[in-house]
Amino acid sequence: MTDHRPDPFEKLGQSPVPPPRSGAKAAALAAARAAYAEAETKKVAGPTKGTARGRRLMSITSIFKGFSIMDMRIPVGTAAIALLVLPLGYQLYSSTSMTPVMPPVTTQVEAPAVEAHAQPEAVATTPAKPVTTTPTEEQRAIGTVEDTATAPVDSGAPAAPEPMLMESEAAPAADMAVPPPPPSVAPMPSVIQQNQSFAPSPLGGAARQAPSSSTESYEMSGGMAVEPSGDEFSSFDEQRLKVAADEPVSTFSIDVDTASYSYARRMLEDGYVPEPDAVRIEELINYFPYDYPPAPSAEVPFQPTLKVFPTPWNEKTQILSIGIKGYVPPAEAIAPSNLVFLIDTSGSMDEPDKLPLLKRAFALLLDQLSADDTVSIVTYAGSAGVALEPTSASDKAKVLAALDQLGAGGSTSGAEGIELAYRLAEQGKKDGTNRVILATDGDFNVGIDDPDALKQFIAKKRQSGISLSVLGFGQGNLDDATMQALAQDGNGNASYVSNFAEAKKVLVEEVGGTLHTIAQDVKIQVEFNPAVVSEYRLIGYETRHLNREDFNNDAVDAGDIGAGHTVTALYEITPVGEGQVDPLRYGTANATTPATDEIAFLKMRYKLPGESVSQLIEQPVTADVTYEDIAQAGVDAQFATAVAAFGQKLKGSAYGSDMTWDEIEALAKAGRGADEGGYRAEFVRLVEDAALLEPDGE
Repeated sequence: MTDHRPDPFEKLGQSPVPPPRSGAKAAALAAARAAYAEAETKKVAGPTKGTARGRRLMSITSIFKGFSIMDMRIPVGTAAIALLVLPLGYQLYSSTSMTPVMPPVTTQVEAPAVEAHAQPEAVATTPAKPVTTTPTEEQRAIGTVEDTATAPVDSGAPAAPEPMLMESEAAPAADMAVPPPPPSVAPMPSVIQQNQSFAPSPLGGAARQAPSSSTESYEMSGGMAVEPSGDEFSSFDEQRLKVAADEPVSTFSIDVDTASYSYARRMLEDGYVPEPDAVRIEELINYFPYDYPPAPSAEVPFQPTLKVFPTPWNEKTQILSIGIKGYVPPAEAIAPSNLVFLIDTSGSMDEPDKLPLLKRAFALLLDQLSADDTVSIVTYAGSAGVALEPTSASDKAKVLAALDQLGAGGSTSGAEGIELAYRLAEQGKKDGTNRVILATDGDFNVGIDDPDALKQFIAKKRQSGISLSVLGFGQGNLDDATMQALAQDGNGNASYVSNFAEAKKVLVEEVGGTLHTIAQDVKIQVEFNPAVVSEYRLIGYETRHLNREDFNNDAVDAGDIGAGHTVTALYEITPVGEGQVDPLRYGTANATTPATDEIAFLKMRYKLPGESVSQLIEQPVTADVTYEDIAQAGVDAQFATAVAAFGQKLKGSAYGSDMTWDEIEALAKAGRGADEGGYRAEFVRLVEDAALLEPDGE
């Protein structure tokens, strides 16, 4: 008699493949790990003496020994699962049995709340170097990367899974339950760091502050995991609107640093919005060269260019633009340079965009030096000491060999790096430029632990004629606050080298401005006429504010200008009758001004290199520098204003936020001009990136 019963195997082959169960891979991998751990334990402890009931881990093959599917002693569905799981379990076991068991990766971020202060103040972070751990791809896939906000800290021992038991052992239902799938874990960054200060915003325009809770290891925004930047910036309040009748005088030090723009560009190109305190608008504006009239001579190293034109984001106000360009001496008049490279070689510098990029950058600078110039190299941290005694820049092979031998590694031991660098600078001191160039990813343990003592040391050496410039590399450990402070105290400049193109700009195209100073302690003071201007606001320069009495005090330090440097300052001014601040009911009448057609009066003080007494430049701001349309003011005025609007919108300013990204982009394109080097075209692309990351209206 023919048996017409369906063949179970044929029926099983025709059935649809069941979808993968969440957590199946995790459970199988855990079983394989546990098997390996037990096997290793047996090797050390000898034969097992037995375990409690329900805790014996049995091999998968022994479970099915003596069973027959045809006997229907186990259900067909169970057989199907066994056929699917058996190859997977064998593959996972064979792929992990010869590798150490990886403990779950545990991270923790401590992010204290940040408060803004009237005066610049470094945002506090832990002084310890962050510990970095890179989770494997397998860990990310199955969710074994744990978040300390929801999981306890792992001790490092592998967790034993619930064992697979035979039916005859009658294990409790809880023991036979399939382990629940791991919690959903968002994609983690490749390097997870502890104790970070800020978390940049990703695509979606979410809040930019670091996690408010110290137990939050990462922030979720727009459906994406936010990688903490780990970088540290000075916290400052934005320049406020001032009433000209009450505070007619504005005083500040010039700023030729460009680090903020380079950093913001890198963050935007990586798909993140930079932390607001990382955006210093004056550094964005001054990143770009402008075609201001050159200075007539070395004795008068610059002259101001003044323009007044309508504000693109507020039809009731105007922009007062003050621009200067440093004198460019002929090549034969440039004095020789004595340079000491103070290089951070700690373990954190062992990344492609840090020490390797640093070496290539300094090789570029070496090509710009002459036989009269001297180069020395001092390293600190991983390999502290003198890597190159004072050597003529013409001996390029020797200098490049010393650079090539540098390697990153070890902890930051400190040693006497900064003192050693200045000692070498004094040994090779010349009549021209004597400068220490500190290159680091933010590790400033250079031998003087007290920040105030370090600043005083650098300021004292500045008075002896040795200046200090700072080059920042990489991210995740960047101490921008200290970079800025040391560069200011050292009469130098701070730059952020994010890539090889930026190294070329700073150390090749702008080498004169980087190395050769043509004016020191440059201060600007503007007195506004209350009869014409009701209110004003300086855009940027928050960290460069000076008291009114500091302007005539030659003992007060200020910024320096290098050869060919351009500096731009923008004021937003409000004509009388258009002010936002109501006049006082019982206020006194405005003082009589000698010339009511003057909008303001400009004063500038500077010292020639090596001199201790300042020189004074004075110029009134009159109606003859006023333009009815911003296009009439020229491409430089259009572009600088577009950059200012971009900076205000990027940092969430209380001013200019109504201007859309499209309007900023259109204004920047109108002011692109000749654009040597393509830097203005690059800025237009950044505006487009910012528009994607933080769309208007969100």
